[in-house]
Amino acid sequence: MSPLIHLLTACDQRCVFCSYPAERPVPEGGGLPSWVSALKTPGLVQVSGGEPLLADGDALLRFVLYCAGRRRRVELQTNGVLLARLPETYFRRLVRAVGLSGGYFNVNFPSDSAAADLKITRTRGAFAARARGVRRLIKAGAAVRLTHVISSLNYRRLPAFVKFASARLKGVSWIQFSFIKAYGRSERGGFVPRYAEVSPYLIKALGLCRERGLACETDHIPPCFLGEFALSSVDAKKLSYGEKGRTMSEKAYVAACRGCRLRNICPGPRKDYIKVHRTL
Repeated sequence: MSPLIHLLTACDQRCVFCSYPAERPVPEGGGLPSWVSALKTPGLVQVSGGEPLLADGDALLRFVLYCAGRRRRVELQTNGVLLARLPETYFRRLVRAVGLSGGYFNVNFPSDSAAADLKITRTRGAFAARARGVRRLIKAGAAVRLTHVISSLNYRRLPAFVKFASARLKGVSWIQFSFIKAYGRSERGGFVPRYAEVSPYLIKALGLCRERGLACETDHIPPCFLGEFALSSVDAKKLSYGEKGRTMSEKAYVAACRGCRLRNICPGPRKDYIKVHRTL
């Protein structure tokens, strides 16, 4: 299990899908000493928030360099908005530090349009700033993963997002399509579509990724809804290698899973999804 370090709960967006909203406090880092202490857990170091770039910049940079010096790979999670206006010297030092760790920037990018982005993030100007931030990372030579959280507000535009990313954000390393979790701000399930509704759009999007040479993966949606792309599932990869990630305990088989030929590469649907929809 990799360490997931919440540097702080503060954020500059109010995303409808947020699992760790500021209004629901979660354990957060107590500064550099506590971040270092979290490295007792092996694996990829996931630096998260809130928005990590709102944390003390010097402390964040020192921590990433500390990880790099100990050959610990860093995933710096961010919504990307602040990347567009970080001072150039600091920006390049941060990019270099993440690169030295062998890591990457994980930018949550929820839409292919400003209008949809506003509905999802409830933050004006975020779409344009995020796009500028990602392009700045790519230009600086950073490895960039885009995380596209699938919700009821954007699933019909999954193919359009792939077209946008491949044309306007050329150079990203890969995209992860991650199904919304039904907790945090989305606990009541209002933004949680059914897997079956999402499936045809997601399969088309994955096909477009293949056509355009864009690496991709999926998370939090069972592989039985992924058609020929069942092995794009993060869980399928983990189970194939005998890994047990943090989120495995958040999933369980249901009656509809009996006899499924994909059980060996699937831990079942998320429990919070079943709480909302009762079944697959």
